[in-house]
Amino acid sequence: MIRFRRLIVVLGVLLVSVGAVALGRRAYVEAIGTDKIDYRGEKIRLSKKYVDYDDYKNDPANLAASEIPRVERLMTDAQVGPDFADWHDAAHQLINIKFPGYGMASGENVVAAGREFAVRFMEIPQVAKERYFVLEKLAGGTFRLVDDFVAERDPGSAYAPISSIHLVSGRLVYADRNGKIVRETPVAR
Repeated sequence: MIRFRRLIVVLGVLLVSVGAVALGRRAYVEAIGTDKIDYRGEKIRLSKKYVDYDDYKNDPANLAASEIPRVERLMTDAQVGPDFADWHDAAHQLINIKFPGYGMASGENVVAAGREFAVRFMEIPQVAKERYFVLEKLAGGTFRLVDDFVAERDPGSAYAPISSIHLVSGRLVYADRNGKIVRETPVAR
């Protein structure tokens, strides 16, 4: 009977301690956390307050639902180039479009017929879309934007909507992972 009382007391103390820590964390987040993030000169509301950037970044529902269409519009309306002094200039302009905490990656570079193209794409938050940028490397190390588009991604898939890009008869031909052509864009010389 004494052991049972000790167990109840220990469990009670443990439960009160855990509750105090949780309550303390909640008070800390309310006092110190932020529920807004800056993006391209705009304040975007988040779904809740975050203290830690990793907590924000790892939360798949981190944006306020009402802000998702606005973020999509800001990301798809943002302009870059069309001409870049060098790769540093191109990378700087592209990184300014990427939404904080969301992905940006390199696609398959295309080298054909004496031409070279660099591919970058970035996730548009919570809408299963990605924005693609295709830049051609020109003489002297400059770059030119030759294609800029949004592709829809299967929300249940981990695969990018574009798996391969080839230069065929002066056209960039984009295919999904099954080899199905999803886009063709003529590129001037």
